[in-house]
Amino acid sequence: MPIRTISFMLSVAFGVISLFTSCKKLDELNENPEIEPLKQGFQTSAAIGYCASLASSAFRGEALPANVTFDENSKEGYSSAGVLHVTISEEYPLPFNNHIGDIFIAGLWDGDGGVISIVFADIDIITSEFKFYGLYTVPISEKDGKIVSLFAEQDIIIGEGSDTLLNLSLSKPKFNTELARLNAGVPGDVFTAISQKVWFLSINQHGTLSDVYDDSYVLNGGGQIAEVRSRSGGILYHALIETEFSYDECKLNPQDGTAFIQNIKASGSSVDLGNITLDFHDDCDGRARVKVATGKYIGSNGKEIVLDWD
Repeated sequence: MPIRTISFMLSVAFGVISLFTSCKKLDELNENPEIEPLKQGFQTSAAIGYCASLASSAFRGEALPANVTFDENSKEGYSSAGVLHVTISEEYPLPFNNHIGDIFIAGLWDGDGGVISIVFADIDIITSEFKFYGLYTVPISEKDGKIVSLFAEQDIIIGEGSDTLLNLSLSKPKFNTELARLNAGVPGDVFTAISQKVWFLSINQHGTLSDVYDDSYVLNGGGQIAEVRSRSGGILYHALIETEFSYDECKLNPQDGTAFIQNIKASGSSVDLGNITLDFHDDCDGRARVKVATGKYIGSNGKEIVLDWD
């Protein structure tokens, strides 16, 4: 076979290999946004905010919605204590979650603040893969006419839980320590939020205490609710900054704020495989706009993505 023919065939072969490699690399940089950790963080925060609002009203002796009962008892050193039973149904839904079932909230209250434990019964707050049982302790306080609350990664119970959560018993020093957690600094950027692994909530009840659905929220925080791995084997983290939402005003998406997703692969040293910054908007269309995408998600720049947060 002539050398010129062999050379031509080799050139074609290398061209095909190069084209295949280039297409593969393009595919790797055009992965669809992996928003599952963001969904978990938002839905969990919305559920905790809903519970904090109800608990605050109950322990202050205010009106409650028809789907909530409060079994009050007395605890020495506290102005109020007891257990709330919340029935979640189609008529009284859990905001941004389409499951039905029961929620039990045990709490202690004194002055302008309290501490609650939460048990979710037959309600999958996140996905069927992870059973989100509840939270050990969630501090709540009133500040400047609003309710402030937070929960952290260590408060979350994934897997098997315990009904002893409904027998919340804290010494007064421990109670005060829990409330002091609310003095922590609220993260102002996504990387701080991811590293803190705490979610902060500010709740405005608008004076309509028996209508929890018209409450408006501001959410700041991030980390992981449950470990989520990406298609590429990395671990996904999320952050939500100045994220504003109200179930009455929009049941499909937050109306303002920023979200962030980061794909980290740990192999000796952490490698950022890609990240996405999203902007929320006040169009109630269940979407958010990709502001910046890098690495594996660079092909998503400028696109609108469906959140599926109902």
